[in-house]
Amino acid sequence: MRILGIYDDHNCSCAIVEHGTILAAIEEERLSRIKFHNGTTEDGPPVRSLTAVLEMTGSDGTNLDRVAVAIAPPAELLEEVLRDLFKQRVPRWFLHSFFSKSIRWDRYFLLYPYWYNWIRLYKVRALLRKFDLGHLPVDLIDHHTAHAASAYYTSGKNEALVVTLDGQGDGLCGTVSIGKDGLLQKRHAVSSFHSIGLFYNLITWMLGFKPNRHEGKITGLAAYGNPERTREAFEKLFTMNESGFQYELARHVLHHAYPHRSNYPKFIEASHGIFDSFKPEDIAAGIQDLTEKYVRHYVDYQLNRLMPEKEADVCLAGGVFANVKVNQRIAEIPGVKSVYIFPAMGDGGLSAGAALKSFYDHCPEDSSTAFERRLPNVYLGPEYSEKEIEKDLKKSELRFEYVENIEDRVGGILAKGHVVARFNGRMEYGPRALGNRSILYQPTDPTVNDWLNKKLKRTEFMPFAPATLMEEDNKLYIRINPNRFPAEFMTITFDCTDKMQKEAPATVHVDGTARPQLVSAGINESYYKIIKAYQKRSGLPTVINTSFNMHEEPIVCTPDDAIRAFKLGHLEYLAIGRFLVFNTGT
Repeated sequence: MRILGIYDDHNCSCAIVEHGTILAAIEEERLSRIKFHNGTTEDGPPVRSLTAVLEMTGSDGTNLDRVAVAIAPPAELLEEVLRDLFKQRVPRWFLHSFFSKSIRWDRYFLLYPYWYNWIRLYKVRALLRKFDLGHLPVDLIDHHTAHAASAYYTSGKNEALVVTLDGQGDGLCGTVSIGKDGLLQKRHAVSSFHSIGLFYNLITWMLGFKPNRHEGKITGLAAYGNPERTREAFEKLFTMNESGFQYELARHVLHHAYPHRSNYPKFIEASHGIFDSFKPEDIAAGIQDLTEKYVRHYVDYQLNRLMPEKEADVCLAGGVFANVKVNQRIAEIPGVKSVYIFPAMGDGGLSAGAALKSFYDHCPEDSSTAFERRLPNVYLGPEYSEKEIEKDLKKSELRFEYVENIEDRVGGILAKGHVVARFNGRMEYGPRALGNRSILYQPTDPTVNDWLNKKLKRTEFMPFAPATLMEEDNKLYIRINPNRFPAEFMTITFDCTDKMQKEAPATVHVDGTARPQLVSAGINESYYKIIKAYQKRSGLPTVINTSFNMHEEPIVCTPDDAIRAFKLGHLEYLAIGRFLVFNTGT
């Protein structure tokens, strides 16, 4: 069975799943060049990504069996929202929602979620008709079920605790499910009234950054602060009970009941200047510490409740788990055998998750073997031929040459201390560049975070990530053995050994951790050969890997994107396919 997955909201995407395997997946932003492309606004629906996945897989209305859309049925969503409002047991929220505008939706009325999802669904069906796919049956998979499916059905685990956490989606900000024998059973849900993801967004905004975009900067900045200085202030705003999160300020301020972007200015007014006397790094440290502590406690509590007296594998998805330090804290919970984070953990991964859930719903006979379909890699986007690359290079008027053994040449250039941008093969799915759309450099220069980010017009506090030969991982990272799999996708941090801190200081954060990508020949042979060639000359089994993009732009997708970013970033070399490009302007 072949299924098309679609997610149409912010960071929209499309995917094709066949027999439980993801054949192709791509976020719309990579093609439109609009960061976090939102298909429900003037950005437009995910036309480009839909075209791309159909072309990559040779799919059309004759060989596709179903369409899965990551959206809750409108009536079910409204019923859930109303039930949730009663559950909160805050009379003033209830009265305000019925006689004025909705507490949760701020400037919108209580029926807003029904009409919002109804309009979304109408537009998706119109999009399908344009592609002659309107005759296909459509499955609606709610937001957090799609997140859970993306994690469980790609983990290679038969039994696992599956946790989703994000800002909000279809009325919830999190769920806990048990995945067993290919079946997912939801056991707990967290209302988006008490979203730790939205609370982190809010603090990101308060510190002058863009919410839903710059949370990673806050994670990096946190290592420079002291969480103890702001702990008391944060715990007045957000606490935790035995089984879930509790947004405290909302319960006491009528017009600031929900930490949504439209409410952010009201937060400042309602908090009475509680953070005015603190440094930004201490505020960042406080929200990071609170998030690590509460999410770890939440997962630990659910493990003890649902899977007591056994070591358990834990699968994670949702935007909160883009926070690599949170993922490390979960891995450190006693009784956690391993963690796995779906590499496209944010909303861009919902199209694949929806398609996977639809497949196993309609093919239950395949459920018992779902664990055999572990995600082999995330090189699921488009690739370009040598002719296409050469055509764009000739138009660029840059000097270039064809190099048969490009991997050895790049390894040598890196060993001489030069920066190399790399464009090769299929593009990665998800937020991490994993070698095919990456910028590479030697890991020995601790000043690189400043000068290379300046070239790329970025403001970052987190060091660049190390790409490490898999066979060398135990020499460089502590307790990496149980969690090699997520480390293939750069989704978790580890404490570094003394050897790593000494030999590759440019990749180690001030807190002694790094966010590695483990590279093997079986996953990406060409990339592996580059690092081996660098090791042959330098003795070091790791290089710096940062995403190939300019600040506030999506990761490059096409050869033309790569050439443009190469020029704008004034980088030294571009290895694009088997062509080596020289920037004479550097």
